[in-house]
Amino acid sequence: MQNYSQNSNNYFENVLGETANIRCNRFPYFQIFIILDRLPYYDKKKNIKKWETFTEHNISKYVALAKDNVDMFYHTPNKTLIYVVHIPDNDELYTLDDYLHYYREKPFEIEVSSHRYSLDGNAVIVNDFEEFMDKVYHTILAM
Repeated sequence: MQNYSQNSNNYFENVLGETANIRCNRFPYFQIFIILDRLPYYDKKKNIKKWETFTEHNISKYVALAKDNVDMFYHTPNKTLIYVVHIPDNDELYTLDDYLHYYREKPFEIEVSSHRYSLDGNAVIVNDFEEFMDKVYHTILAM
């Protein structure tokens, strides 16, 4: 959750390796990625330097990966669900401790992000769990 844009490539590359390890044994692999639509970006002292927004640009690498032939390339998940969620904003938070304390003490409120993401292709689904499960079901049936 910390400094998503800075760390997203490392996360993505790790997922590629893990996916290949699972799929090379002929197991289907379905990825569910849940992320906040607005994330704090911390400096080295754990002060909130700015707020990042999860955008279509962040999703684009998953869409590009999904265009690889899943039967030829084991690093490609069979299907991916990206679930972008929103928690109440609070611009009065200035440190990691403020952030953690505020959200731990506040009643848990979460909703699907109101931002709409346009994608091409059908291997990456955003914010539609029912569609994802339908595609998982049909992918498994086809095996």
